[in-house]
Amino acid sequence: MAEGMRVSGVGKGARRTDLDRAAKIQRDAKIQNAAGGAYGQRAELQGLAQGAPMAQASAPAMPTPASVGGSVPTVGIFEPTQRPNEPLTAGVDVGDGPGSEALMTPVDAPDQLATFARAMYMANPTPQLRRIVEAFEEEAR
Repeated sequence: MAEGMRVSGVGKGARRTDLDRAAKIQRDAKIQNAAGGAYGQRAELQGLAQGAPMAQASAPAMPTPASVGGSVPTVGIFEPTQRPNEPLTAGVDVGDGPGSEALMTPVDAPDQLATFARAMYMANPTPQLRRIVEAFEEEAR
């Protein structure tokens, strides 16, 4: 162990000893030099790299309800219901109200297994995968 290094305790007395070291490493980070290239190119590349802005990590934008499903009416959580005569279990196959057949789901929803089989065949066209795709297509008729 190098002299001057802190040592953490164990159990409840344990503390992270690498926090200040990680901050120092990030603060003192230098641009790495690329090996190879023609004579004099390294200085030019270093100059370009130092002038280039560093990438900033940002959180991805969350989709809004309007961008996902079109126009969606929003109601506050503590506002009164807009459908007072509709049972709580409407759209569910249990309880009062219409079952799942009342939901507006597409009738011709694609078969996920058939789509997956077609994608596999496109990526790797083998006779076995061709027969699987043909079987899905015949089943759909």
